[in-house]
Amino acid sequence: MKKILLLAAWLVILNTSTAHATEYVVSQSNQQFSEDSLKIKAGDTIVFTNADTVNHNIQVVNSEGDTDDKGLEKPGGTIRELFSQAGEYKVRCGIHPGMKLKVSVH
Repeated sequence: MKKILLLAAWLVILNTSTAHATEYVVSQSNQQFSEDSLKIKAGDTIVFTNADTVNHNIQVVNSEGDTDDKGLEKPGGTIRELFSQAGEYKVRCGIHPGMKLKVSVH
């Protein structure tokens, strides 16, 4: 019985913590992001959608300068990125250096 109660309590905590997460959509078109900057909360997700006719390569750089390369994103593709930690992030395309997005996570 204790195991069932612990499991139920864990599920309530898990559902409560994710209930307030928001999903943002940032599209890529004409070799540009649809946003220049975003302010989001820790736990929110950005969905990058490639509405362009060319490939993109999403890279997320944290405040320490570490780069998380999300790989090649073909036209029509999507990449989901969960921002779980507060901080300042730079998102860029590894193929098109003019594509930049600043993400502030609080």
